[in-house]
Amino acid sequence: MSWRAFTARAEYDVAIVGPGALGRAFAGRLGRVARVALVARNEERAAGLRQGYRLREPDGSEAAIYPQAFGPREAPPARWAIILVKTPDTAAAAQIAARLAERGAVSLQNGWVEDAFPPPPPPVLQGATTAAAKVEGEAVALVSPGTTWLPPGFEEVAGLLTAAGLPAEVSQDLLAVRLRKLAVNLVINPLTAVLNRPNGALLEPAAWELAVELVREMAPVLAARGLEDGWEDLLRSVERVARQTADNVSSMLADVRAGRRTEIEEITGVLLRWGAELGLELPRHRALYHLVRALEQVDRGQPLQ
Repeated sequence: MSWRAFTARAEYDVAIVGPGALGRAFAGRLGRVARVALVARNEERAAGLRQGYRLREPDGSEAAIYPQAFGPREAPPARWAIILVKTPDTAAAAQIAARLAERGAVSLQNGWVEDAFPPPPPPVLQGATTAAAKVEGEAVALVSPGTTWLPPGFEEVAGLLTAAGLPAEVSQDLLAVRLRKLAVNLVINPLTAVLNRPNGALLEPAAWELAVELVREMAPVLAARGLEDGWEDLLRSVERVARQTADNVSSMLADVRAGRRTEIEEITGVLLRWGAELGLELPRHRALYHLVRALEQVDRGQPLQ
């Protein structure tokens, strides 16, 4: 008997696990074309979400969104699940997504998080997105719909996202897509967190010199993982994203400012582990890693370790 035969009939097309800025933006857009369940950390948070929020579009227009929001225990089955939590919450969110999803779940988180996924069925896989959103006062602002890449088998999800104005496609070369995104995150996230500056500040001469060195240092490691792009190509990607998001505060800087745990382990920590397997020290990335870890602990009132 198939996995589907064991599941209840899905009440929703998509369950979005994680009501952060991007999760709420995806829920608002997807809700126009599909039945969407927004899954929060607990029922109290879900009740607050059901009171509604405003979604601000890139053109400045706004719409009121009243999602079907649930706590983990109350959440209904869905054909698909999308995981959009911060990486420290991956394991719990992936378990919830796997329980709810009839056909499969996909993570669109930063970093490399597969080790926290439960075994199938259903399949829980990792995709990638360049969509960006942020909280602006009482509203959630969709900064850019970006592009979302999904694993083979998630064609229905790609169609729903695209119909909702969130361009998406199934990629046969998802590893390269994810490694390119990781390369950008490895520079922009920790460097902006340490400098306490928005993304565009990395284009200033002194910061850009360090960005160049970070890219050159990481390139051999990413090449060993299967990425064919040269370091110059990666640098151009970093520059393009820094220019396109010049006024944005990176998610890692936002976490540091808010005293939250960052995603440094799932971004730079992964690179350092890969480098160690190759006998590469990566001193610049290691220094940024320790600086961000120190900022985390200081801002959370913890002793340095």
